[in-house]
Amino acid sequence: MEIIISRILKYLNGCLNDDHMYRIGNFVVKHYTHICQYPLSRFLSEGGFTEDEVADFFHHLGFHSFDEFKQKLLIDHQLRMEQIHARMIGANANQFLDHLNVQSTKEEFLKLIDDLCELIFHEGRIVIVGALFPSSLAVDFQTDMITLGKEVVEYHHFDKTFQFKEDDIVFFMTSTGRTMEYNAKRMVSQNLCEAYVVLMTQNIKYIHFEDVCADYVVHVLGKFNGIEFAYQVLMVLDLIRVRYYQKYYQ
Repeated sequence: MEIIISRILKYLNGCLNDDHMYRIGNFVVKHYTHICQYPLSRFLSEGGFTEDEVADFFHHLGFHSFDEFKQKLLIDHQLRMEQIHARMIGANANQFLDHLNVQSTKEEFLKLIDDLCELIFHEGRIVIVGALFPSSLAVDFQTDMITLGKEVVEYHHFDKTFQFKEDDIVFFMTSTGRTMEYNAKRMVSQNLCEAYVVLMTQNIKYIHFEDVCADYVVHVLGKFNGIEFAYQVLMVLDLIRVRYYQKYYQ
């Protein structure tokens, strides 16, 4: 059975409007590992929601009460942690490094991945920016990292109140660089430059794009083939979550 946080992420990532469903979903993601300790009154006051809005959100997920929702979250969290642990047994970075098409050596690339893991551990929210295919591939990464206590969201243009913070880590996933060219200018006004920018791309020229300079660059090789890039993005994200678990949870 699909866990609730994955269902919420599917909704949030495909959302088109800044409404109570979107805001409640984001609140759950932000406070996921602590939400089971919330009484309904605290949930309503901290989120600024009405009882009707919260009831509507739970109804769409198939729950009849806040307590029923919390009980399912608790069960799901325990199950997902067990799944993560089982998947990580015997996991080896070389399984991914052998299939990545990169210019750097294995040692250099693994050092970059470990630096990103350390950044993720010590800093705050992860924000994913990318075209539909690569950002869709990040859902399992989102689910695991949220389960491990990190807030991971996808950037949406319609959210006019969205502001980047200095402890945000922004993953730009773009094969050709068009996604960065399309998004970065409008995101600068939302304080993008205050955040850590991680560029995952085949197009190295976007390292220094206008006023947005990437703090970290995951450069994979290829011929600007969207399918090839998507496979490499998936492997990089899997490598990050494997190393993150091994370094900070195992």
